[in-house]
Amino acid sequence: MYAHVTARPDFCGWLRDPERTSCEYFTAHRVGEVGGYVLTLTARHAVRGLLDATLTDLGSAWSWEAVHRVRPRVDLACPECAHRVHAKVSPRGTRYFAHDPGGPNCVMAGESLEHHLLKLELATAIRAAGHQAQLEVRGPGGHWRVDVLSSSPDGAIQMAWEAQLSAITLQEIDERTQRLAADGVGVCWVSTRPRPWHGAVPSIVVTPPPTDDPDWQVAAGPAFFEIEECYVHEKPWQCPLGEHGFWHRLDITLPALVRQVLEGTMVVHQPTEQVLLSDGSWSQVWTSPHHIAVAARFGIAEREGQQRQARESLEWHARKWPDANRVLVQEWQENLPEDAWQALHSAVAQWIRTETGKAPSFRHQWIAWNWACGVPVCVDGRPYGVIHPDPSKVDWRFLTRMVIFVPSDTDRQALLRSAPEGTRVVAFLP
Repeated sequence: MYAHVTARPDFCGWLRDPERTSCEYFTAHRVGEVGGYVLTLTARHAVRGLLDATLTDLGSAWSWEAVHRVRPRVDLACPECAHRVHAKVSPRGTRYFAHDPGGPNCVMAGESLEHHLLKLELATAIRAAGHQAQLEVRGPGGHWRVDVLSSSPDGAIQMAWEAQLSAITLQEIDERTQRLAADGVGVCWVSTRPRPWHGAVPSIVVTPPPTDDPDWQVAAGPAFFEIEECYVHEKPWQCPLGEHGFWHRLDITLPALVRQVLEGTMVVHQPTEQVLLSDGSWSQVWTSPHHIAVAARFGIAEREGQQRQARESLEWHARKWPDANRVLVQEWQENLPEDAWQALHSAVAQWIRTETGKAPSFRHQWIAWNWACGVPVCVDGRPYGVIHPDPSKVDWRFLTRMVIFVPSDTDRQALLRSAPEGTRVVAFLP
């Protein structure tokens, strides 16, 4: 029903006029009025339903000429306040519906001409992307109202595009976002200047087109992730990966962003940390699934690198200071449950008595790098073997001729891959 050519009034003609700036254009009229009229882009007809001035056929298979300057006058009403409206065209070709004099205090009076222009641009971009666009739509039960509602060709996916130019608190905008989400409707909040709530909800900042470009530009909100070579650390060993990942602001036009969002190639993303862009800090950004995946992989690699770097530092200190070594030993031995340790000690003691005819002694208090976080076992006061050493920390120069006792065959195989030929590794538990 809405897949028609948009009748895009020449709002932008003002912006391209070298005699005027966009600021002058938006302040040339009283708020919500053109020539003293409270305007709206939609009107309701008793038979045709909702008429949309931005569509060539008004969205109802009806021409503009059927409602503009006809006698007798077509009976049209404002969708918001139900007061009578009539079709008008501005000197620059802007099609709209104006309230008759003496109307009630309509909510449309609170929308500036800039607001209407932005709604038109959003609707135009949505329709250019092959989706339906309805203006000034109320939700079920009337508990929400949106400037522009986009619908996929099959009607299965709906998304609200809100031109939020007036002041609003973070709590209010979050509540409105949640009400839409409760009905399965996503949202993108659009403004023309930075606001305190930017990034806290799915949002973008747009600017009117320059004189040589017909499209509005997205000044903030979209981002891409890029990995760069480290230039922060002087020493290579100081940087875990030798590179860093950063989010950067993405330059894109409003029609291109709308198309990518509707196609699903750009989605709202909430990174684990605040994203610092050139225009401020954002907790949510619009980006592609590809960049989300790249950032996620880099985050995992970075955390692993930091853990590896911390571990290497601890191991370096462990060679010199007993306290650091004690931390390593405790962390490794806690990987094996207490009951498994007890069973392993009993099995080792029985094995050594059978092998040597003597009772072993376990030296838990011996905490040294030599034992690779394992527990030394002595016979006649001399080192005989080690229980459950960490394969990643074994230095076979210190464990030569020692019997290695491990809880499973998996541990045995892990040690034998690096053990010198002839090393005895005994596994006890399945």
